[in-house]
Amino acid sequence: MGMAKLKTIVFVAGVMMSILAAAWCIFDIYEKSKERSADMAKQKRRLQKGAAFALSLLLLVGSLAGCGGKLQEDAFSAGKPSSLYTHPTNDNGYIVVTLPITLSGGNSAKDLEAQHRAKIAGMSKEEIEQLFWSDVTANKDGSFNYIFTPEQFQRTKETSYTAGRLIDPETNAFPQEFIKAAEYADVDEAGIPWTLVVFVDRKTYESFTLINSYYVTISPAIYIGMYQVFCGVPGDEWAVHVAVKDADSGEVISEHDFPTRGE
Repeated sequence: MGMAKLKTIVFVAGVMMSILAAAWCIFDIYEKSKERSADMAKQKRRLQKGAAFALSLLLLVGSLAGCGGKLQEDAFSAGKPSSLYTHPTNDNGYIVVTLPITLSGGNSAKDLEAQHRAKIAGMSKEEIEQLFWSDVTANKDGSFNYIFTPEQFQRTKETSYTAGRLIDPETNAFPQEFIKAAEYADVDEAGIPWTLVVFVDRKTYESFTLINSYYVTISPAIYIGMYQVFCGVPGDEWAVHVAVKDADSGEVISEHDFPTRGE
């Protein structure tokens, strides 16, 4: 294992542990406040948002860094994305893709930029090109830019497509046993999916709905939204519908639309 890869794994592990701790802390605060809050509905929405962002970023960082999840008995093939769209390269040979703040996983653009700069400090150009993107820059309107080599762009595009179906790219399996299947629907003529249908073990899923719901809705929505933008969809037009269904009966448990538009 090269030193650069080791540094990346150590960095990501630290970030993941911090995010997971934050998510559990938020959930714990919510549980303890249920009996004494005078404004339950408003507080619940605020805490759910925090937990959602923390969990989605945990999944995003883990998968894009190549950290494997729990392997199931049955692996599922994600297939390859059918869209051949690629963004043009600039004069320096890089691909620059601008993403909206709604695809930031709860971070500000400035935070994403600072985190990336800290991550690549001391890396050579060759080591940086082994990452999913070479640079991250913040824009004044809150959006941010991913700067790719053509190879990085294709790799990240394929990873987003796979992870959007909740499949760990390293293990080719779902990272949680309560997830039984996940399929794209409403795929347009350009090969871009707009809907994800997730089949779950209902009993296990509903035993911890707050966390599990975000695990199978907001996290894949971020991946799919990224994939849509990588395929040329304008940043302010990405949209994902996620339906969660009982794997045994096919009954719809819940439906969600992203990005959310305030409350």
